[in-house]
Amino acid sequence: MKSLLTRAKLESLARFALGGVLSSGISIGTTALLHEVGSVSPRIAAAVGLALALLVNFVVLRYFVFKGGSPRPLARQLVMFLGSSGVFRALEYVGFLILSSWLKLHYMVAMLATLAVSFVLKFLFYEMWVFRRRSDSKTADAN
Repeated sequence: MKSLLTRAKLESLARFALGGVLSSGISIGTTALLHEVGSVSPRIAAAVGLALALLVNFVVLRYFVFKGGSPRPLARQLVMFLGSSGVFRALEYVGFLILSSWLKLHYMVAMLATLAVSFVLKFLFYEMWVFRRRSDSKTADAN
Protein backbone atom coordinates (compact mmCIF):
# COMPACT_ATOMS: atom_id res chain seq x y z
CA MET A 1 0.00 0.00 0.00
CA LYS A 2 1.32 3.38 -1.00
CA SER A 3 1.92 5.87 1.82
CA LEU A 4 -0.64 8.65 2.01
CA LEU A 5 1.92 11.26 3.05
CA THR A 6 4.78 11.02 0.61
CA ARG A 7 7.42 13.71 0.31
CA ALA A 8 5.96 14.78 -3.03
CA LYS A 9 2.46 15.07 -1.54
CA LEU A 10 3.75 17.13 1.40
CA GLU A 11 5.58 19.42 -1.01
CA SER A 12 2.39 19.83 -3.05
CA LEU A 13 0.46 20.56 0.15
CA ALA A 14 2.99 23.26 1.10
CA ARG A 15 2.71 24.80 -2.39
CA PHE A 16 -1.10 24.62 -2.05
CA ALA A 17 -0.87 26.61 1.20
CA LEU A 18 1.41 29.18 -0.45
CA GLY A 19 -1.06 29.45 -3.32
CA GLY A 20 -3.81 30.13 -0.80
CA VAL A 21 -1.78 32.91 0.79
CA LEU A 22 -1.10 34.40 -2.65
CA SER A 23 -4.78 34.16 -3.58
CA SER A 24 -5.83 35.86 -0.34
CA GLY A 25 -3.29 38.62 -0.91
CA ILE A 26 -4.57 39.20 -4.42
CA SER A 27 -8.18 39.35 -3.19
CA ILE A 28 -7.38 41.81 -0.42
CA GLY A 29 -4.81 43.84 -2.36
CA THR A 30 -6.93 44.23 -5.49
CA THR A 31 -9.97 45.19 -3.44
CA ALA A 32 -8.04 47.80 -1.45
CA LEU A 33 -6.21 49.18 -4.48
CA LEU A 34 -9.34 49.56 -6.59
CA HIS A 35 -11.31 51.14 -3.76
CA GLU A 36 -8.65 53.35 -2.16
CA VAL A 37 -6.78 54.45 -5.27
CA GLY A 38 -9.35 53.97 -8.01
CA SER A 39 -12.43 55.11 -6.05
CA VAL A 40 -14.28 51.96 -7.14
CA SER A 41 -17.13 50.95 -4.85
CA PRO A 42 -16.13 48.29 -2.28
CA ARG A 43 -18.68 45.83 -3.70
CA ILE A 44 -17.31 46.07 -7.23
CA ALA A 45 -13.70 46.14 -6.02
CA ALA A 46 -14.27 42.98 -3.97
CA ALA A 47 -15.93 41.20 -6.91
CA VAL A 48 -12.99 42.05 -9.18
CA GLY A 49 -10.48 41.03 -6.51
CA LEU A 50 -12.17 37.69 -5.91
CA ALA A 51 -12.51 36.96 -9.63
CA LEU A 52 -8.86 37.80 -10.25
CA ALA A 53 -7.79 35.64 -7.31
CA LEU A 54 -9.85 32.74 -8.62
CA LEU A 55 -8.12 32.90 -12.02
CA VAL A 56 -4.67 33.26 -10.46
CA ASN A 57 -5.48 30.36 -8.15
CA PHE A 58 -6.26 28.15 -11.15
CA VAL A 59 -2.96 29.01 -12.82
CA VAL A 60 -1.02 28.45 -9.58
CA LEU A 61 -2.70 25.10 -8.99
CA ARG A 62 -2.20 23.89 -12.54
CA TYR A 63 1.40 24.96 -13.03
CA PHE A 64 2.92 25.27 -9.54
CA VAL A 65 1.06 23.13 -7.01
CA PHE A 66 0.19 20.08 -9.08
CA LYS A 67 3.20 19.98 -11.39
CA GLY A 68 3.69 17.18 -13.86
CA GLY A 69 1.05 18.00 -16.40
CA SER A 70 -2.56 17.02 -16.43
CA PRO A 71 -4.09 14.69 -19.00
CA ARG A 72 -7.08 17.03 -19.24
CA PRO A 73 -7.31 19.89 -21.76
CA LEU A 74 -6.94 23.36 -20.22
CA ALA A 75 -10.51 24.51 -20.97
CA ARG A 76 -12.09 21.39 -19.50
CA GLN A 77 -9.91 21.61 -16.42
CA LEU A 78 -10.82 25.29 -15.96
CA VAL A 79 -14.53 24.46 -16.11
CA MET A 80 -14.04 21.65 -13.60
CA PHE A 81 -12.09 23.99 -11.32
CA LEU A 82 -14.64 26.81 -11.49
CA GLY A 83 -17.55 24.43 -10.90
CA SER A 84 -15.89 22.70 -7.98
CA SER A 85 -14.82 26.04 -6.50
CA GLY A 86 -18.45 27.15 -6.47
CA VAL A 87 -19.55 23.90 -4.84
CA PHE A 88 -16.80 24.20 -2.22
CA ARG A 89 -17.83 27.76 -1.39
CA ALA A 90 -21.44 26.64 -0.90
CA LEU A 91 -20.35 23.71 1.28
CA GLU A 92 -18.12 26.02 3.32
CA TYR A 93 -21.09 28.27 3.99
CA VAL A 94 -23.27 25.31 5.00
CA GLY A 95 -20.50 24.03 7.27
CA PHE A 96 -20.17 27.46 8.84
CA LEU A 97 -23.93 27.64 9.43
CA ILE A 98 -24.02 24.19 11.01
CA LEU A 99 -21.15 24.96 13.35
CA SER A 100 -22.23 28.48 14.28
CA SER A 101 -26.03 28.23 14.30
CA TRP A 102 -26.79 24.63 15.19
CA LEU A 103 -23.78 23.73 17.33
CA LYS A 104 -23.53 27.28 18.72
CA LEU A 105 -19.79 27.64 18.22
CA HIS A 106 -18.37 31.16 18.23
CA TYR A 107 -18.54 32.45 14.65
CA MET A 108 -14.75 32.80 14.33
CA VAL A 109 -14.14 29.27 15.65
CA ALA A 110 -16.78 28.02 13.22
CA MET A 111 -15.13 29.85 10.32
CA LEU A 112 -11.62 28.64 11.18
CA ALA A 113 -12.82 25.03 11.59
CA THR A 114 -14.73 25.20 8.32
CA LEU A 115 -11.78 26.62 6.41
CA ALA A 116 -9.34 24.10 7.92
CA VAL A 117 -11.49 21.14 6.88
CA SER A 118 -12.16 22.71 3.48
CA PHE A 119 -8.43 23.27 2.90
CA VAL A 120 -7.70 19.57 3.27
CA LEU A 121 -10.74 18.45 1.26
CA LYS A 122 -9.99 20.86 -1.58
CA PHE A 123 -6.38 19.75 -1.74
CA LEU A 124 -7.38 16.09 -1.96
CA PHE A 125 -10.16 16.75 -4.47
CA TYR A 126 -8.03 18.92 -6.73
CA GLU A 127 -5.12 16.51 -6.55
CA MET A 128 -7.14 13.36 -7.23
CA TRP A 129 -9.59 14.73 -9.76
CA VAL A 130 -9.23 18.21 -11.24
CA PHE A 131 -5.42 18.43 -11.46
CA ARG A 132 -4.57 14.74 -11.53
CA ARG A 133 -1.06 14.27 -12.90
CA ARG A 134 -0.24 12.07 -15.87
CA SER A 135 1.57 9.51 -13.72
CA ASP A 136 -1.42 9.39 -11.32
CA SER A 137 -3.87 8.77 -14.17
CA LYS A 138 -1.70 5.97 -15.59
CA THR A 139 -1.54 4.34 -12.15
CA ALA A 140 -5.31 4.66 -11.72
CA ASP A 141 -5.92 3.23 -15.17
CA ALA A 142 -3.63 0.26 -14.47
CA ASN A 143 -5.54 -0.69 -11.28
